[in-house]
Amino acid sequence: MKNVFDSEITYKLYRTVGEILHPAISKKNLSDYRIIIDDKKYPMRVFFPKKVSEIHKVILYVHGNAEVTECEGKYSSICRLINTKTDRLLIAIEYEEEKNHYEEMIQKIYETIKHIYQELLEHGIREEDICFMGDSTGCHIMTGIHYYNHGEIPIKKAVLFYPTLSLEYFGKTSYESITKQENFNPGLLGRLEDYFSRMIPKNDMDKECFHPIKRKDESIPNTLIIVGNVDIIKDEAKEYYENLPKGNHKYVEIAFSSHGFFQDLDKEIEKEVFDALNKFLEEKS
Repeated sequence: MKNVFDSEITYKLYRTVGEILHPAISKKNLSDYRIIIDDKKYPMRVFFPKKVSEIHKVILYVHGNAEVTECEGKYSSICRLINTKTDRLLIAIEYEEEKNHYEEMIQKIYETIKHIYQELLEHGIREEDICFMGDSTGCHIMTGIHYYNHGEIPIKKAVLFYPTLSLEYFGKTSYESITKQENFNPGLLGRLEDYFSRMIPKNDMDKECFHPIKRKDESIPNTLIIVGNVDIIKDEAKEYYENLPKGNHKYVEIAFSSHGFFQDLDKEIEKEVFDALNKFLEEKS
């Protein structure tokens, strides 16, 4: 499966992380790059902040599956919105989804992020100024990364927008938000079931790395979770939040919002989302 930016993206430029952080480069609004690290090329979409002085604050973003969130063709505008409202450098990690290779995909994304993270630190970006962020199935990937990260990336902050954190989309479920509110997200469970059935072999469904909600991991960073109050999978996000280790974690429900709310934000909801996000980003880790 092609990645979600393929309809727009062309990689004509090759840059190092150091060049991307350079003030002369950062005056651009948006550029598609293959970032070169140790002679390897990693495709990224880079969104620059308006203020060059804010180039040292970085978001590493893992997008969700466009079919699940129904955000086809909108991820570029979603990343631009987040970049604009936070005034931070946003690096969207590119990846391709391949049938029955979900675990390998998570591992590849982890290796990519690890290299980018280490390069950022080498170029003077502080750990506390790097935030990991994702939405929907992108959050499942991000939390899966914790399974492979054994202190190599000292992640300080993470933001999860309407995350998928379990695999309770097949048959019976224990979550009331699913059983009582399914009419608010018509078709979502089917899309999630189709996605994970395609990506994960049936015999691998019970692997620990695919069930972040069940893991007890003291290394999980300070986390902000933002969900819609009528998102039918919000209960799993709340359970994940309640089981997080001690830290400065936040859980926010946005009124009148459902899964994939970024695809259609009105001004009031947009303000509520970014007020919560910016407050969290500015707090000390």
